[in-house]
Amino acid sequence: MTTNEFEKLNSALKSEANTILHDYGLLEMLGGYGKPTILGSYSLNLMTWRDLDIHLESNQMTIKDFFNLGLDIATRLRPRRMSFRNEFIGNTPNLPRGFYWGIYTKLSFPEEWKIDIWALDSDQAKSLLKRFRDLEKKMSKENRPAILAIKSHFCRHPEYRKSFSSFDIYKSVIEDKIRSPEEFSRWLKNNKRIE
Repeated sequence: MTTNEFEKLNSALKSEANTILHDYGLLEMLGGYGKPTILGSYSLNLMTWRDLDIHLESNQMTIKDFFNLGLDIATRLRPRRMSFRNEFIGNTPNLPRGFYWGIYTKLSFPEEWKIDIWALDSDQAKSLLKRFRDLEKKMSKENRPAILAIKSHFCRHPEYRKSFSSFDIYKSVIEDKIRSPEEFSRWLKNNKRIE
């Protein structure tokens, strides 16, 4: 794909995401349970696949409230599948301490969307938002083509979201001046021991 095609894809995916957030009412629904913040590629305007990352800030969220939210989501977004995590119990390294819904829904779109919703306390939400805003400040127009090309190439890699993430792609482009999928392959091998 060319840079222009990546930009068109980003615009099309953002439009679909806006339909979920506003026309299907996901953002308003989440607002009834806490303070939602959209992060990730949507906020960075670097979308290459159908994925939304949302943090829901709440210091009073109970497991009952979170499952009531799950019922509202299941009713409104008609997912084929939803997965739940309780990371107060799980304590998985590199994951926040909170409740999580992973939602898979097609709705009226050509392909399925994955929506990640984390319910977090204020301290964690603010800390993660600061990290995201710091990253956002380092983004530039010159970085966009490389990031879009690399993300598009690697978003279906079997280790993506397991052993490396979009943050690794952003970091490699911004700090290490990686400019192509081939260069990022070498970066993964050298920095993450991923072939």
